[in-house]
Amino acid sequence: MKKESAALLLLLLALAPVARAHVGDTVAQLRDMYGATAKHVGNTLIFQRNGYSISVLFDGDHAAMEMFTRDGSLKGKNDISPSDIQGILSMEGQGQVWNEVPSKSGEPTWVRADTRLIARLTPGTKPQEKVLVIMLNDK
Repeated sequence: MKKESAALLLLLLALAPVARAHVGDTVAQLRDMYGATAKHVGNTLIFQRNGYSISVLFDGDHAAMEMFTRDGSLKGKNDISPSDIQGILSMEGQGQVWNEVPSKSGEPTWVRADTRLIARLTPGTKPQEKVLVIMLNDK
């Protein structure tokens, strides 16, 4: 049990620099967390950080959606694992719990306890095609 706790702690520490920015942040806040360099495509910024490609879609001046995919830059990390997902959701939760909910698509879906954000894992046909999307929940 101690090994599992230590492994989870190491995972969360490794993910901390990846997922400390949040939906709702400004471009300046995202650049502070993910790094100053990003590819700008339309109203999207694409960051490369700690083995992830993080695409951030903007609605005006604030991030409305973040999409996490593995970019293949870390050996043996070509897939978003369940522990990666839990780590990202934990960091994006800002102290709130995420609850898994059923979805019409059948894809794994979570809603943050305050219902402000929703997350969905789109599996893709290959491991590196998995995408974890976190967005504003406009319900």
